[in-house]
Amino acid sequence: MPINLNQFRAFYLAAREGSVTKAAEILHVSQPAVTMQIKTLQRDIEVELFRKCGKNIELTDAGRAMFDYAQRLFEIVGEMEHVLKGYLELTHGSLTIGTTRSFARHLMPGLLSLFQERYPRIKVRLAEGNSQEIADGVANYEYDFGIIGRLPLMGKLRVVPYSLEEFCLVLPPKHRLAGRGEVSLMELRDEPLIIREVGSGSRHAILSMLESHRFQPSIVVEAGSNEFIKEYVIKGRGISFLYKPEVALEAKMGLLSTVTISEGPMFVQTDIVFPADAEPPRPARAFLGLIEKGSRPGPDE
Repeated sequence: MPINLNQFRAFYLAAREGSVTKAAEILHVSQPAVTMQIKTLQRDIEVELFRKCGKNIELTDAGRAMFDYAQRLFEIVGEMEHVLKGYLELTHGSLTIGTTRSFARHLMPGLLSLFQERYPRIKVRLAEGNSQEIADGVANYEYDFGIIGRLPLMGKLRVVPYSLEEFCLVLPPKHRLAGRGEVSLMELRDEPLIIREVGSGSRHAILSMLESHRFQPSIVVEAGSNEFIKEYVIKGRGISFLYKPEVALEAKMGLLSTVTISEGPMFVQTDIVFPADAEPPRPARAFLGLIEKGSRPGPDE
């Protein structure tokens, strides 16, 4: 006994209002259209739902039973419509972002604060990892989108260029080259280099830049933590290339010396990445909309 939902709604409103005319006004249709829907419903289920009582109509016993079910059903439908409207208007929903650890520390607090001020009921989860880990997570639909340093071979992702972030040479404060305005790569040939692990976008960019100048570094340590790299440099165990805001505090305290390279500034290209075959959900598009309106982009690891 299939029941047509439109006909069921016409019956429900006529019963609730006690008037076919009022039901028609609510549905923005003619009174004969509502009458026809109710008659068709009664014919399909083979049960009378209304009976005439003078100029009025009243529910039969079967009609009262149907009305109880209709009332519960359309309360649920109303709740569902409210929730769906919330997802449409971004008063409901969630957002999962993958990003690098430096990005999470130096940029995301400001961006997330701005986003949650605008959309306070959207639940945000921020996941951290190196650029390759985040790229793999986005490709596997673990994150709605990611913000990472540029990597080669990102075929499963849709890539949107985001920003250029500057890195600098970092030395122990008592290093022979510390305090210089700038140094050339030639002067670093015998220096032990501490660098990020495989999968880091900054590692890829830095080694590519050094290779373009035919500079073969002497890598002594590969590390997955910028904090470890900074401590190792402070102890005089080598030099490194790190994101400028990442070492600003240590440089101010005199624990590290930051120097520019005479061959030119060193930048890491930051990209926003999405699954190649999926449209970003509404909260992700809203977040990206805030970025496009001028919020400052951030670093890579």
